[in-house]
This record gives sequence, structure tokens and C-alpha cells, in this order.
Amino acid sequence: MATTSLPRTSNRSAVIAALLSGADTDRQRLVADTGLSRATVFRIVDDLMAESLALEGFRVLREGPGRQSTSVSFNHRSALVCGVDLGGTNCRVVVADALGRAIIRSRDTTPRDATADELAAWVAGRITDLVERHGDGVPLHTVTIGLPGVVTGDGRSVVASHNLGQIKGTGFIEKVSALVGVETEVGNDSNLALRGELQYGSLPDRETAVLLAMGTGLGSAVSIDGQVLLSRTGLLGEFGRLPLPGREERLRDLLSGADLVAYARGRGVDVPTARALFADPEAYAPLLSEVHGALAHLVTIVALSYEPATVVLTGGFSESFDTARLAAISDQVADTVGVRSVVRRSDLGDSAGLLGSMATSLGRLYDSLGVSAEDAASVAVDRDLIIRRLADCPTSPTAPAAGASTSGTDDATTRTTHDEQMAEG
Repeated sequence: MATTSLPRTSNRSAVIAALLSGADTDRQRLVADTGLSRATVFRIVDDLMAESLALEGFRVLREGPGRQSTSVSFNHRSALVCGVDLGGTNCRVVVADALGRAIIRSRDTTPRDATADELAAWVAGRITDLVERHGDGVPLHTVTIGLPGVVTGDGRSVVASHNLGQIKGTGFIEKVSALVGVETEVGNDSNLALRGELQYGSLPDRETAVLLAMGTGLGSAVSIDGQVLLSRTGLLGEFGRLPLPGREERLRDLLSGADLVAYARGRGVDVPTARALFADPEAYAPLLSEVHGALAHLVTIVALSYEPATVVLTGGFSESFDTARLAAISDQVADTVGVRSVVRRSDLGDSAGLLGSMATSLGRLYDSLGVSAEDAASVAVDRDLIIRRLADCPTSPTAPAAGASTSGTDDATTRTTHDEQMAEG
């Protein structure tokens, strides 16, 4: 019995993976794409239809002799997945179908003054509200939350969070998981942003890459051979804690939004945001010189640590660094330590973390369906479609503050657009 179950599982994995691209196909093409026998493919497709995981479609017309067939597709309405990017300033949420196509998203100001329990209830309430209002009864399967802090490798505890101190420990994670009521995974937001870049951006899978997230705080992540590195304690890559050479200030004091504003004001420069400094480079030239020096120092550290082919900047004011400046930093680092890394801005911008959280939820869903990691990696993802659907899908109205009631009427325009997109599939 055991000798036959493994190949059957492998065959099912291959067929599902072939359907997960979302492209039109039929049984005959599945035979060609998977290399499996006709009888095996037909049996697996019948099983998937019985489980409501596959759908029969239109008739496929073929030239020449042979049996005509109908198209087969993965049932995108078989489950919903959710990705959350919880930041110190904003919280972004996306609910997507089983092919990763967004159906509703939200962006709200993070209630930073809420307690851990209040914040957990607010996040969980946002997720369940979006699913209930816009999910058309399709069940939610998995949630992944990116957190702004040091998260242990097993995802069970937050070691520290510079901008949301109340989530430290296990309480916040346990509370939000219990309230959501489905499998919930948490991880460091920088690691998930890099996962988003690998899945939907243009980073080569087999090259070493480093992501530097300069948002409200400063984070980093590294991938080798397409795999994001995780550590037991979660402290891997916490370079923001390092002091600048010969100074008391740390790297995060100059390379994270909130700390840079505080540092500027301490120097007598009153600016509302970090980006405001870059908007007038002549007026703030001395301070910006310090910022550029800190970034070059950080890139030098990661270059020596990992020898990455690419260093990607994302979040906050990262877009303020122009291409010429980043090329100059790349040249400076190469001259200093002999490691050539291309330093550039993110392809996905501040959507990287949200897409990475969604991709992780999709991975958990596919794993539950018996899709192997190898087959999942082979899925031909339509990256442009995923990104476009995220950008074009309706945005839910702003959520009430933590502790406030979530009752209210639905937004008619948002609901209409949502229904049209669900109908399109």
C-alpha cells in the first residue's frame, strides 16, 4: 500500500501545479505537460472535480482525428487566502482567491497606542470583516501577517519591535490567531517583502539577494538560491542596531523614517517626514550627506556578509534615492571591499510585503492540497496579472479605530466592482 501511495500523491501534485497557472488547458494538454499517462490524468481531474478543486469549461476544438475535449481549470473560488502587512504607520490587508488574484484590499492607519489585545482584535476584525463583506461565502483558508519586529524562526514569538512595542512576546500572536479562526502564520515583514520580490518581482531565483526595508523602522532580509534565510532567534540581519563608526547613533537613526525625523529635529532641522529632506537637497545637504554615508556603510556590511548580486531598497523613503546615487554607492562599496552588488529600488514598492504575505498564504494552501514544494516552484505565475489585480481591485473603506464598532453599511461602488471581478474569475 505504501509503495503505491507515494507515486499517486506525486501525480496529483503535478496535475494541480499544472492547473495553478490559471491558463486555459484541457486533459490532453495536461497529459503532455505532466508526462503522465492519459488514464492517470483523467482520473486525477475527475477526483479534483469531485472535490470542487477543478472546473469543466468550454469545448476545445482540435483539428484532425481524436476525441474532442473540454477545458479544465483550477477552481479559484475553492478558497480564499489573506496577506497582512502590519507596519508601525499603516496596516495593509489583501484577500485573494486561490490563484492569488486580489478581490479586496484595505489600507488603514495602524492604531499604535492600542494595547496588544486591542491591536490583535483590530487586525483580526479587519480580516474577518473583509472576508464576510467581499468573500461571497468562499471560505478563508490561511492568513499570513508580516510584523515589524524580530520574530523567532518558528513564528511563535516577537523578540522585539522598535515601533510596536506592545506586540513583543507571544500574546499578540496568540490572540490574533485565535480570533481569526483559521491557520495563521506570522513572520518578519522584511523577510516577507523579499518573498514578494522573489515571487512577483524580477529578482533571479538562483542569485543571492538582500532586501533593505527603510520604513518606519529599518529591516533587512537575505535569500540564497531563492530561499529566504530564517534564524532561530530572528536576529539575523538586524543591522539597524549597529552603531555608526565612531558615533553613538545607530544605523536605524539615519535609515528609518521615524528615527531620521527625530535625528533631524535633534540637529535643529524641523521636518514633517523623511521624504521632505530629499525634496530640498540643497537646504539639507549636510544631513543628506550623513544619510548617504550611512547607506553606503550598510551596503558595505551586507556585501561582506553575503556577497549579494543585488541589494533591493524598499519602503518609506527608499524611492528618494535616485539611480545615480545608488550606482555611486555600488561603485564605492566595490572599490572599498571588492564586492560588486547592484543597488536598486524595489520593483514592487511598498506592495512587496503585502504580496509576500499573500504568496506565503498561497503556499500554505497549496501544501494542504498535496502540492510538493518542487511542483509549487514550477507554477508559471502570471506576475503582471497578479500585480495588476492588486492595484486595480477595490479598496475597502477605512476601518474604525481599535476598540470601535465594525458595524456599518457596505460601500455600493466597492461592492459592485468586487462582484464584477469575482464574476470574471
